[in-house]
Amino acid sequence: MSRRKKLVLAGALTAVILGVGALPGWILGRVQHYQVLSPQSVSYRASIRCEGTVYPGEGYDLLSSGLYQVEERFSSLGDRVAEGQTLAILSPVDRSQKAVLYLQTQGRGLSGWEEDAGLLSLAQAYGMEGDSLPDLETFLLTPESGGGERVEVTAPVTGTLTREIPAPGSVVKPGAAICAVEGEENCFALLTVGEKEAASLSEGNEVILSGEGVGLVAVPGVVTKVYPGTRKELSGTSVRRVVDVEVAILAESRTLRPGFGVKAQVFTEEEQQIMILPYESVKQDDADNSEYVMVAGKYRLEKRPVTTGRETLEGVEILSGLSRDELVTVPQGTTEGEGRYFLEMEEE
Repeated sequence: MSRRKKLVLAGALTAVILGVGALPGWILGRVQHYQVLSPQSVSYRASIRCEGTVYPGEGYDLLSSGLYQVEERFSSLGDRVAEGQTLAILSPVDRSQKAVLYLQTQGRGLSGWEEDAGLLSLAQAYGMEGDSLPDLETFLLTPESGGGERVEVTAPVTGTLTREIPAPGSVVKPGAAICAVEGEENCFALLTVGEKEAASLSEGNEVILSGEGVGLVAVPGVVTKVYPGTRKELSGTSVRRVVDVEVAILAESRTLRPGFGVKAQVFTEEEQQIMILPYESVKQDDADNSEYVMVAGKYRLEKRPVTTGRETLEGVEILSGLSRDELVTVPQGTTEGEGRYFLEMEEE
């Protein structure tokens, strides 16, 4: 073999050796590291979050039906009183009228205009026309004692004295308030819900209540009434339409505080299992705004269109396009969690 052929053969052999040596580097250059995970199954229950106020189941203004002088008082503003407990002693100035009328002005079914109508009807009652009071959803009690005798003013319900009794020696005129008692039992929450969310509510929906109105521990409740129609409410600088929703508080707790606010989570569906992915795994195609994920195939990643559903704290629901045993990429550097690990795959 000539010297020239030997040089050519040696050069070709060297090129082959160098090419073979560079092949692993080229292959490794095509390999990428991907963090992947499988879809997770989580429990989900659709709910609405809103706020409201705790109200007493019963509240009474104790009104004088004649001209009376306060002889003694035994309770002060804010005191807790028991049903039937004596609050004050009255002495009649006008002996022709009975002593005390109990007009229910708080509780279920009562609103501002009904209270005003009740007071107007009470004035008419002094003219011996009191039949209209029950029609206004008020409850009137007249004590048997009267006719010029000293009268005991007693608490109609167990609760808190919310209006101070006039000082001894004071004269109360007909229709004037002697005091007020707010019941502490059978409290309920009145929630304010946007009209769109209220469309999914119905009586019997379960509720979780929290906040100052129910104390430090959250308590259960149940929707007992969804008021018909909507009303306007100022929210910031805009006006929105809302619906009032009444919730019975089921817990027997002494920490209920009428007049205080509550936060509520109202459940509108039964609990169910859904399949979710982290928000970072679901991407949007700029061409048609469709959503897709990158699925780990046998040798490379595959772009897969998916249909998404509800958004939760844990991620977004996947309705179709993916099975539970497939692996989907998630950007590296995100918080690690269950089912996340790394794969080495050739990029597309």
